[in-house]
This record gives sequence, C-alpha cells and structure tokens, in this order.
Amino acid sequence: MKIFVIGSGNVATHLSGALLKAGHTIAGVCGRSFEHADELAKKLNARPFDSLAHIPTDADVYLISVSDDSIADVAAQMPDVKGIVAHTAGSVIMDVLKRFENHGVIYPMQSFTKNRQLNVGLVPFFVEGCTNDVADKLIMLAKTISTDVRLMTSKERKYLHLSAVFASNFVNGMFAEAEAVLKHCRLPFSVLQPLIEETVSKALEMGPVAAQTGPARRGDAGVMQTQQKMLDDENQRNLYSFASKRITERYRKP
Repeated sequence: MKIFVIGSGNVATHLSGALLKAGHTIAGVCGRSFEHADELAKKLNARPFDSLAHIPTDADVYLISVSDDSIADVAAQMPDVKGIVAHTAGSVIMDVLKRFENHGVIYPMQSFTKNRQLNVGLVPFFVEGCTNDVADKLIMLAKTISTDVRLMTSKERKYLHLSAVFASNFVNGMFAEAEAVLKHCRLPFSVLQPLIEETVSKALEMGPVAAQTGPARRGDAGVMQTQQKMLDDENQRNLYSFASKRITERYRKP
C-alpha cells in the first residue's frame, strides 16, 4: 500500500518504520515541525511536507499519528482524499474523521519511545472502520506488521486505553515515586528490577488480584502509618494513603 504519514513523533516513527520494512511505500511525511518531518522522511526514503494543504491526494492510507487533541484540527486542514484516513489514538472516537468518506482507526496498544528499539510485531493492534470494507483493509494493513490484530469499537477502545493508562502510565509514575524514595538510602532505581520483574510476572500468571502482597494487602495498619509518616512530601503521603486504602478495601472481608 501507498501510505502517507501525518506526524513525526514516537508512534509515527515506529509505525512508519515497520510499514516500510513490511514492503509498503511511504509516500510522504508531514509534521508540525518540518525539521522533524524531514528527519523521519529521510529514514523512510520519503518526501517531507510542511503543510497539510499541499500533501498528495492519491495515497491508499493516510495515517494520522499526532497528539489526541490535535487529530480534529489535522483532519480539518487536510484536503479531500480518496484513500482511507485513519488515526492511531486509543481515546479518540472514529467519528472525528467522518468528513472523509473512508475513515477508521488503527490503534497500537503500546508505549512508544522514538529512539528505543521495539518489536512492533508483538504489539496488539485494534482496528475500526466506517464500513466493513474499510475495516477489512485496515486489518489487512495491520496484519502486515503485527501478529495480534483485533476489531474494536470506539467505545470499547476508550476503556482499553483507560486500562492502559492504569497499567502503564500510572505504574511508571509509581516507579518515579519509588526512585525518589530510594534517594534516602542512596540506591539506584535498578535495585528494584528483580522485584518489578517478579511482580509483573506474577500478575500475568496469577492475575493481579491474586498476586497482591504487602502491608495494605495484609491490613497491617502499624506499618502503613509508620511508612506514611516517613514521607516528607505531602503529595507522596496522600498518594501512599490513597493507594493503601484502595488495596485494603479490595481485600476487606465482608
């Protein structure tokens, strides 16, 4: 397929690279920053564009891979095109692209970082199309770069994205809090790696509810009170209190 990429950030970089490797042609790259678009275009042997008004209109697929809040604005600036226009966001409904006759979504559920190697083939993709034909074409496209491709509605995808925020963004936020606490004993974050790996492994094997351990799981009020007082930062104390309360309530006997 002939694919035009709109965006030059983390997701656009990984997806366009995987699509090129799978044998597709990248017709061009348009980004908010022409410098970044040009940098990505050179890697893809594609043409960079600095204006949506001037992009070609004969591509098979237009992949909008920008921040969620920018998708509607990008769609409004695009010319009328014959190909499928699809965004890659998890929390944005498909109808934001309804001005185009052929539109859909191709959402890769993964945390992408531009300069970090990632096996896109293992990333689950969730597809939606305005018609069965559009959905089928987007599924075929996604299957050229991933072994896990599924149909999903906009409403379902919003909940999927919300679960990913809890499982990835919030967890990583907790890692940052843990790293800050470790400074009190002059240890690097890497000392937690065996614990983190075992925690994730158990959650995947047993399910997170069954795998939970720790003072909040045991209802050990003395330990929780002591640890909360150890935290100098009020936000950390509130976070510790809220998380502990949530866990304790989950395992409280009726």
